[in-house]
Amino acid sequence: MLAALDYRGTLPAADVFGFGEAEMLHFASLFLYDDPEDGWFLVFENNIDGEIEAYLDRLLEIAQEKDGGRFLLRLFGHCQGFFGNDLKELRGQWLAQVHRPAAGFVSAVGLTRQRIFQDAAVYRVADAALGSGAPKLSDEEAQAAVFNALDADPETRDVWSSLPDRGEGPGLIERARAYLSIALNGLGFIFLALINLIPERIARQDNERPDPSMVDWQKQYEDHLPTNHMTSVVHLHWDAARHAAKLCAFGLLRGRVTLKHTDGKLGPIETIHFAHWSMLNQGRRLLFVSNYGGSWDSYLDDFTLKASKGLTLAWAHGIGFPKSWFMVYGGAAKGPEFIDWARRSMVPSLVWYKAYPGLSAKNINRNRRLREALVDAKAGRGDTAWLGEV
Repeated sequence: MLAALDYRGTLPAADVFGFGEAEMLHFASLFLYDDPEDGWFLVFENNIDGEIEAYLDRLLEIAQEKDGGRFLLRLFGHCQGFFGNDLKELRGQWLAQVHRPAAGFVSAVGLTRQRIFQDAAVYRVADAALGSGAPKLSDEEAQAAVFNALDADPETRDVWSSLPDRGEGPGLIERARAYLSIALNGLGFIFLALINLIPERIARQDNERPDPSMVDWQKQYEDHLPTNHMTSVVHLHWDAARHAAKLCAFGLLRGRVTLKHTDGKLGPIETIHFAHWSMLNQGRRLLFVSNYGGSWDSYLDDFTLKASKGLTLAWAHGIGFPKSWFMVYGGAAKGPEFIDWARRSMVPSLVWYKAYPGLSAKNINRNRRLREALVDAKAGRGDTAWLGEV
């Protein structure tokens, strides 16, 4: 059912899920995973604005309008515990199965889907006003030309100068919570890393190469857009000390992302839209889902070269993971071994949707910077430095 729908980032002719009409939705995916211990499970993953309940209500409203909900009821009717009777029952089943990320990263912090579209329109209009072939203008003339174009274009004239700024990052309370999380989880992590040092070093490392036929299947769902999607399910060592160490590690990652990564970049990496880890099956499985720019090979190269410690922190104690020290050193820094291990953990996403297929993470953050600079200039708070963004 899922593979035949042909969601490869963009919308198919028949948008049976109603993703295009769901105004809160940035990315969505569905995949099936055959767990050797727990059997098959279906994951429905969403990156959304606002609250989960409001988003699910909107999806069900769209489903009711499309076909009375028959498609969703038939699809999820294959899931244990749901008997496919009505959409209200499906809503309850969805909410009972919600897994929130243990840690994650969002590039477009504070930007709703609608705001991303509006910022893209601002960039389009500004770029056209200063496009090639036009006579050379002074900075002041260029600024006036852009303002006039924005005020004249039907997509931007009523909204561009009134949209709020993204803000200055996390507030005082959020920062205080992040520092407290880092302090408490850091102490626990140091203690647990020492306890786990021997199990970490003697754990079996999986040096197998990925199955070529599985890689070929995965690649059928890659490179349909300049943006790609990665889904990975990792089996974790299941003992109390390593499980507790994993929880502390994710607490550290959450705190660091809150404090350090609110400018659209994950350190030096500028290609990621959303990325998150979630604990499944009583903490015995670790799900990683990411939406990123470029090919899978370049994405993993970026991580192993620029963010290996963070990856090791997240994935250490995964069964077969390259050997690490203190859940930070080694591990993902062992590039070829880690890349093979990551590829083997991947599961093809049979359905994948991106709300803005023509925009990279860098585009979105550039558009936001441009619009905020234009608003400042319109209010007399800035200069013409914004011209460098066009």
